[in-house]
Amino acid sequence: MKKTTFLILLFIFNLSIAQETIGLVYEDTNAEKSEGYTLFNALSDDRVYLINNCGEAVNQWDFSGQQSRQAYLLENGNLLQGSPNNVDIRDWNNNILWSINYMDVLGFRIHHDIEPLPNGNFLVLIRDPYTDVEMFAEGKDTSFPADTFVLERIVEVQPVGTNSANIVWEWKLFDHMVQDFDGSKPNFGVVASNPQLYNMNFDNGNGSNPIHANAIDYNPELDQIAISSRHLSEVFIIDHSTTTAQAASHSGGNYGKGGDFLWRWGNPQVYDQGTEADHKLGRQHDIKWITDGPHEGKLSVFSNDGYGSDLTASSIHIIDPNDTNGVYSLDSGKFLPEDYFWSYDGTVLGEIVMEPSRSGVQIMSNGNALINETGKGRLTEVDNLGNVVWVYEIPIGNNSNFAQFDEPDGNGSFRAHRYPESYPGFDNVTFNNTGIIEDVNAISVNCVNSLSVDGVYFSNLQVYPNPTTGILNFNLDNIDRIQVYDLAGKVLLSKTNSESINIESLANGLYLVELTSGENLQTVKIVKN
Repeated sequence: MKKTTFLILLFIFNLSIAQETIGLVYEDTNAEKSEGYTLFNALSDDRVYLINNCGEAVNQWDFSGQQSRQAYLLENGNLLQGSPNNVDIRDWNNNILWSINYMDVLGFRIHHDIEPLPNGNFLVLIRDPYTDVEMFAEGKDTSFPADTFVLERIVEVQPVGTNSANIVWEWKLFDHMVQDFDGSKPNFGVVASNPQLYNMNFDNGNGSNPIHANAIDYNPELDQIAISSRHLSEVFIIDHSTTTAQAASHSGGNYGKGGDFLWRWGNPQVYDQGTEADHKLGRQHDIKWITDGPHEGKLSVFSNDGYGSDLTASSIHIIDPNDTNGVYSLDSGKFLPEDYFWSYDGTVLGEIVMEPSRSGVQIMSNGNALINETGKGRLTEVDNLGNVVWVYEIPIGNNSNFAQFDEPDGNGSFRAHRYPESYPGFDNVTFNNTGIIEDVNAISVNCVNSLSVDGVYFSNLQVYPNPTTGILNFNLDNIDRIQVYDLAGKVLLSKTNSESINIESLANGLYLVELTSGENLQTVKIVKN
């Protein structure tokens, strides 16, 4: 058994046990902004949960007995979820609005990731196989031993009605290759001079599946798509503004490059540039743009194998592609930047973060990182100094629930997403709070008790202004004592027999205020700015 498999740490009043486990440090000015709701689905389960930071489920969906891989909460409050074979859209109350089997309707099976688009469509990754004979005709090295060669294609799916769909856009890697093996064949050229193309003869030791795309993301402002190639240890960006015909060519679209790579990063050896020292990513997952906060416009990625500061650990990175309105630069033949903007590899609950497959990261508006470790089924938030501020172990798998001190089975999530409280998908919906998912978790109970306003005496409590620059007022009579605590549980200020307290002397940040009136006690969180 693990000594501690579940900690809800962000707003707990009494943190002494957690501090002994983690050495908890907070960046107080950022803590309030990391509030929100986390969406996850265990890969072995058909349930999708949205939880608050105390681990309470505020909504739940299912996948009709199927094991889902991807789940995204849309801005209209609906849920888009899928597996390699099926995909559906459900409303907030779990009613199916649209559902298809990919093979039956569109003639393919997808793999790994999907990506919702603002227009209501979504992108999917599809393996695109060719025979060795077909590839030899394109300039593939004839010593290639396998019978098939698997590339990648991306299609944009448009839901139609309740059970149909159209393909409205398509891109194929097959149309964007270069080779220097046979001058009599198509695609012949100097690899190092064509970084916008895929070197079809690069030997990365993965045989017939040299690409293995595992993540896709979309930037609506640039109308660009990011793709992660696990087996090349590279990430790419392509233009989505093209037509399908332009996407098969080397011109057209907003950036004039057709479907060629606009940017690539992680392993320039693939296009005959640089050395092993320039290899920055290792079989990575979950490339995505950072959508708001101090790192808006940069990209984040979970690097599964080394190539961070510690080659024995997985690492997460922020990459600044140094683009100008979606146009990317090279230096000495290599795409910029030369190195990561920010990196983290470390330990959570005394365990090194080391995930050989899947997993991911989301950089939130306060700059903190939400890390999803698929193998452990664990979600962790770290600040920009690498301090752990929140940990949650998914307590479901194989359609079973687990107590937090059990060893969960099949609880890994392919992706996890933190949505801020202001997310449009939460407008005009009612949270269906059903409490914690697992049977037993005293830390969650303490968290809920510390933050909720329950009981008759405190049921109409108002705290104002909040946030405040100094004076904090309470709309109650007969308050015996007001105490202000920092997030480590230390009493900073105390006042008796008053309806207000001045916290002007405190640094800006998040605090807990405990009110006592007779036998009644209530703790609320406040922000000083």
